[in-house]
Amino acid sequence: MTHELLRTNISLEEAAKIQEKYSRILKESDQRITKITGIEQIKWIAGVDISYYQDRNEEWGVSCAVLWNLTKNEMENHCLAEDIIKFPYKTGLLGFRECNLLAQAINKLPETPDIIMCDGHGIIHPKRFGEAVQLGLALDVPTFGVAKNPFIGYSEWKTLKRKKGKKVPIWAYDPQKSTTIPQELLGNAVCLNDSMKPIFISVGYKTILDLSTKVTLKTTKNHRQPEPLYLADYFSRQKIRDRFKLKLVIF
Repeated sequence: MTHELLRTNISLEEAAKIQEKYSRILKESDQRITKITGIEQIKWIAGVDISYYQDRNEEWGVSCAVLWNLTKNEMENHCLAEDIIKFPYKTGLLGFRECNLLAQAINKLPETPDIIMCDGHGIIHPKRFGEAVQLGLALDVPTFGVAKNPFIGYSEWKTLKRKKGKKVPIWAYDPQKSTTIPQELLGNAVCLNDSMKPIFISVGYKTILDLSTKVTLKTTKNHRQPEPLYLADYFSRQKIRDRFKLKLVIF
């Protein structure tokens, strides 16, 4: 049976109720207990992303899971999945649009990942339930998010020196005003390469921020994103390019 967090053919209202239910479960239980705390515990990383295209008035998605060997710090394999997208784009509910298709690609990999790196947010989310949280909980695999754009929270990322490894925290509440409520660390804004904009890292499921940041930096080469996510984006887009080239030849 498909985990209800991987369902796609549901209404926005039903998705919001499911998200609220699992957000509350995580908050009130020990299901967030960290499974991985040290980089030496990781060999296999899955970096996942999705690209989209329109065909005959239908929206399709191509997901890619890149299998990254952290011991060698290189890609070992990648797998693709393709399907019609049934759930609309809605801020805060991205997991219901993408997690099913991401899981399809991950399940094709020849190795079970020790951790999954998502092109999206983890707990940087109003319900602390971004796509990385949803995917990790559904698959019971540690996850973290690496997003290209900010979502919620307060950070001085705009003034961050664009030097590799430089980082600033992302707080849930304005540090200048949150004197009466406990502050909450949501993530880090981190520059992965010199002269490039920072990205936004947050934990998803059963891992910690320090480890997520270290893994992201270690797997970064020459791009703004870590290599597993850069390649997942590249291969998913290449699949779409090849599809439309083939159509041009046939028709």
